[in-house]
Amino acid sequence: MKLPINQIICGNCLEVMKDWPDGCVDLVLTDPPYLTTKEVWDKKEVVSEELSRELFRIAKPSCSLYCWCGIGEKSQSLIRWFPTFSKLWKFKDLITWKKQRGIGMQKGWLYTREEIMWFVKDNKQFAWNKKFQYGDELNQFKVGMKGTKVHPYKRISDVWIDIPEKLTRNTKVHFTPKPLKAIERIILVHTKENDVIFDCFAGSGTTCVAAKMLGRRYIGIDISPEYCQITRERLKGVRPSLFEKPKKKIPEQTLGIKTKKDV
Repeated sequence: MKLPINQIICGNCLEVMKDWPDGCVDLVLTDPPYLTTKEVWDKKEVVSEELSRELFRIAKPSCSLYCWCGIGEKSQSLIRWFPTFSKLWKFKDLITWKKQRGIGMQKGWLYTREEIMWFVKDNKQFAWNKKFQYGDELNQFKVGMKGTKVHPYKRISDVWIDIPEKLTRNTKVHFTPKPLKAIERIILVHTKENDVIFDCFAGSGTTCVAAKMLGRRYIGIDISPEYCQITRERLKGVRPSLFEKPKKKIPEQTLGIKTKKDV
């Protein structure tokens, strides 16, 4: 079966994927329902061993799987899903996204984070673009612990505090939207131009929007006709623009270069 490249499909992802060829997807990036809201789409557990097997089958050896999840009193999807995915996929890391606002009970710590599980299909072959592993913060060290030169910018860690969420919630788009910047970061570090990005729980389509913006191909599946239509409308307004975000100019003093002011 020919892959439905650059399409948004309304349906059950397991039914849609079953006819796809093996090893056809470069990156899986998805956000399953956590079972924490009263929304119609958030009432049934969708992560299963069957889903993990199908995603593993269609993944290329270089493919990574990123799955948004939560951990806390109200959201325990990380605990439920980790054993399911780790039976086949190789676990690499758990990314914590630090939010600006929080939720929680009146007695207890304020819940201000969300997690992303990162798995790979093959620990020796997974794709990683080193040039995108650095953030915008200048590195205060000129040399590393072994005396070697270090990159002028700090590497991005597995705790993301530089990505704000929207402080006003527009539930007409989606009840649990994820930040575009976080999606872009993952896509850039794991894929190249024309690679296939797959989101099996596409929601309002942020993963597909980011993929198109960055010159990648995408496939999105969602069970909701409403959200599929919202995603299609969003994609109409996106023009592919393959780019590498330019870094701010590095102060010459930081690089140890003498300037006219120093002479």
